[in-house]
This record gives sequence, structure tokens and C-alpha cells, in this order.
Amino acid sequence: MFQPSQSRRGDPRQKKCPFCDKGTKYIDYKDYPTLKPFTDYFGNIRQRYYTGICLKHQKMLRTAVQRARFMGMLAYRK
Repeated sequence: MFQPSQSRRGDPRQKKCPFCDKGTKYIDYKDYPTLKPFTDYFGNIRQRYYTGICLKHQKMLRTAVQRARFMGMLAYRK
């Protein structure tokens, strides 16, 4: 039986923002290896719950992905 002290999934609050850990102040739209892990197979941006990114960097990531799509470096959502 499931006990409240046990969790089935990992706690998302325990995830640390990878950009905050590195001290990143700006996410560049031309840096494809940085953007790729945060998009899925269809080109959608993954949610903060799954990636562990803070709100500030999630907004930067969104604008970087939008710019990369406009420039033709990333695919639009299917």
C-alpha cells in the first residue's frame, strides 16, 4: 500500500536549474546543443516540471527556440 512518506516519482523541487548551476545569463538561439535537450521529438518545448528549469530561464529558452525556428535552425511544431 502507498504511504504518504513515499513518493512514486522524484520530487520536481529537487531538480536544479542547469542554467543557474552554470551561471548562464543568456541563452543563445544559435547554440543548438544547448536547445536540443529541452525540446522533444516533435519540436515542442518541454515543460518546466520535467526539465527542472527555473521560470526566468524557461522564458529565455522559449524566446531562443522561437528565434531559432524563425531562422530555420529548429523545426516548427508538427
